[in-house]
Amino acid sequence: MRMAHEAGAIHFLAYSASQLIVKQVEGTYEAKEESMIQYLQQIKELKTSFDHFQITQIPREENIKADCLSKLTTALEDCRTRHITIQYLPKARALLVVQPITTRVDWRTPIIRWIEGGHLPDNRWKTARLKAQATHFLIQAGTLYKRSYTHPLLRCLSTEEGVHVLQEIYSGCCGAHAST
Repeated sequence: MRMAHEAGAIHFLAYSASQLIVKQVEGTYEAKEESMIQYLQQIKELKTSFDHFQITQIPREENIKADCLSKLTTALEDCRTRHITIQYLPKARALLVVQPITTRVDWRTPIIRWIEGGHLPDNRWKTARLKAQATHFLIQAGTLYKRSYTHPLLRCLSTEEGVHVLQEIYSGCCGAHAST
């Protein structure tokens, strides 16, 4: 929810296979565990930042993506020594890895310069190509994203960031599961 809020979302729709969690968020059930009470308090605070908030229970068998994520999370339990960017609520005290912003020129630079300031290349063919490409991108909170019709916004990475992500995916404890 926090990431959706920071990305500027005004509508939030969540699906959960857990009837308990959905009913607790809706207020139908009462939370008894202290950790769940803290989670619910943070959810209540974040709910107010959206114009529309909805959480819906769906059958577990229809929630394939979440099931895959939960299996990945379970597989990562032994990977505590690796630096993985995950956002936990305060109880977990996760390590947050922040990468500095660089000003190197890479494939994103012409697109960012066109979107932010209207700067175009001198070559008319490159200009036409850039204008056509740029319609698929947007900048939110200083970060370039590619629009997608069927997926959420896709964060555009530099070449170095892309190499780093691929190394993380295909190395260590995740390496054996990357192709499955």
